[in-house]
Amino acid sequence: EIKDAGISIINGKASFINAHTISIKSQFPCAVEYCYNEFYKAASITSLFRKNVEEKKTEEPSFLTDKENNKEIIEIIQANMDKIPDESLIKLTRQIEFWQSPEHNLSSDDLISLTKRLVHAATWRYRLNNSDDKDAATAATLVPKVRYGRTELQMPIVTCGGMRLQQTWMPDNVPLLSPSRSRVLAGDSQKNLKDVIGCCIKVGLNHFETARMYGTSELQFIDALVSLMEEGVIKREDFIFQTKVVPMATRKDFEKTFKLSWDTVKKLGYVDLFAFHVVSKDDQVEWVLDDDPDGIYAFIKDCQSQGKIKHIGFSTHGTAENIMKLIESNKFSFVNIHSHYFGSYHAEGTPDSKGGHGNRACVKRALELDMGVFQISPFDKGGMLYRPSAAVAKAVGPELTPISFAALHSWKSLGMHTVSVGFARVSDLDEVLEAVSLYKRKETDALLQQAESNLEKLAVDKLGKDWYEKGMLNIPSCYRESTTGVAIGHILWLHNVCTAFGMCEFARERYVNLETVKWNDKKSFEDNIKTMDAGNSGRSYQHNIDLTEALKDHYDMELVKSKLSEAHEWLKKGTSELSDAERKEKGWDEAYSLSVWDDFPGNPSTTTVTKVLTQCISGGHFGINNKKDRRRSLERAQSLRDSFRNLSMDSQLT
Repeated sequence: EIKDAGISIINGKASFINAHTISIKSQFPCAVEYCYNEFYKAASITSLFRKNVEEKKTEEPSFLTDKENNKEIIEIIQANMDKIPDESLIKLTRQIEFWQSPEHNLSSDDLISLTKRLVHAATWRYRLNNSDDKDAATAATLVPKVRYGRTELQMPIVTCGGMRLQQTWMPDNVPLLSPSRSRVLAGDSQKNLKDVIGCCIKVGLNHFETARMYGTSELQFIDALVSLMEEGVIKREDFIFQTKVVPMATRKDFEKTFKLSWDTVKKLGYVDLFAFHVVSKDDQVEWVLDDDPDGIYAFIKDCQSQGKIKHIGFSTHGTAENIMKLIESNKFSFVNIHSHYFGSYHAEGTPDSKGGHGNRACVKRALELDMGVFQISPFDKGGMLYRPSAAVAKAVGPELTPISFAALHSWKSLGMHTVSVGFARVSDLDEVLEAVSLYKRKETDALLQQAESNLEKLAVDKLGKDWYEKGMLNIPSCYRESTTGVAIGHILWLHNVCTAFGMCEFARERYVNLETVKWNDKKSFEDNIKTMDAGNSGRSYQHNIDLTEALKDHYDMELVKSKLSEAHEWLKKGTSELSDAERKEKGWDEAYSLSVWDDFPGNPSTTTVTKVLTQCISGGHFGINNKKDRRRSLERAQSLRDSFRNLSMDSQLT
């Protein structure tokens, strides 16, 4: 009966299950516990079996079922199967699956060329480790370096960001976690982090950036780098290390937090690049620009004179006017800033004090002042390009991926020195090294210009010429009282990227952050602003707020109000999920996903405090645990390999 009940789960006969559980309970009262255990064991196994079957069905690319028309594509992958790592194989097939669709109208030659390029991007590790000419293979893969402004450092054009590699978001000085530092450093996330750092070093990517705010990231990076130094793999002068600490109102409080960082970092001897972290709000700008000898800037200058840090900069999620103020002060040697093709994150739609909006003018001014310019999160906050919309993928591809496009735009069109990539696993280097390879080629300029032209045309067509040119101008930031804290520019930006580029999921994830901002109408505007998170300033749209005063200088006040309301309805919590057909009709469909398993610490936009606490208390067994997800990724890859091998055997038999 237990077996029959298990079988009935596959068939979906709930009533049959219920009848049998009652039967078991009544006929075998002395063995109820045993029967229930066996029943649920059978139930879980059969449910898992069905789920695995469904996953394998959905994961197998359709181009494998049409062997005749895709023979050369299949043969190219089969010939390189042993050179392609599991995660890279999953990503590669997803991209081919997208482009192979008849709606994209690619010729067989185009698809073959695409396949060769993707296979080449996926096999960089094999070439690096197995080439007969190791020097040539290394040179071909090597990340170029550029002068990093007045710091005079030779900066790789790609930075290894430390916001996705750590074990947990829980700070390493919290008593709950402190006793578990050794467990964190002995865990899977630390092995993964060391693998990533090791591969980065091999390809010349030697800038590692983290922050005190990133949970256990700082602790884990230092441990890994010190280990590599002790093993003789690298010397201290072989890499650039950056960390960041959030500014505070008093020197005493800031010094206390800096000490927590320094107690870990001092094992390296010094910090190459120190940044005041997330300097965004008006009061934070005042704190870091204050020349008072008892201020926090004076304290960091003291640390510099003591040799603890080499260069001082700042990172920001702020408004364009505040960022320009910090840059114009000429107190800093470098800046970590958001300026992407698809927008400037929280600075988008905020006045730049030069007649425009966003961070383009800020980047230009920083370069004029010979500052190092570091781009924050081009592939996540710059549009979630590891899960690109179909509209963006088609506009830039197939010659460029959205990730390659974003990096090339930063390097070549904006002149930024380095782009920070939040690596979560070694395979995340695939797309980045492809972008580096394109950066070195002369013909890339024409591809980049064509992609930028395609995207601009798409935006003008979807948004209208007037809105494209004037829609984001003359909008006050959320720090101005007329807005009552509403992030008008940010919300309009999210409406723009949905409308023009189909980035619905990206926009929803960003808008949820605004909805979490707490606002108390009984408190003053100033008091509410003080409690606002500097990394995510501004609140969501409120229908009952009169924005007439805030929008008095905009060319079309009523259109702004309409777009704000519409964005809220599209993106707010609880909005019903659209079907694939509805997404496609709106132009919001996704091209493919390059996410093969969840990051160790979880997504910062969706991870809750409860989950983080549970993760730490349980030693990573509950709350946030990606072991199951990583196992499924391996199973998906194995299923793909089996499919390709079966096709090969079929061909041999034929």
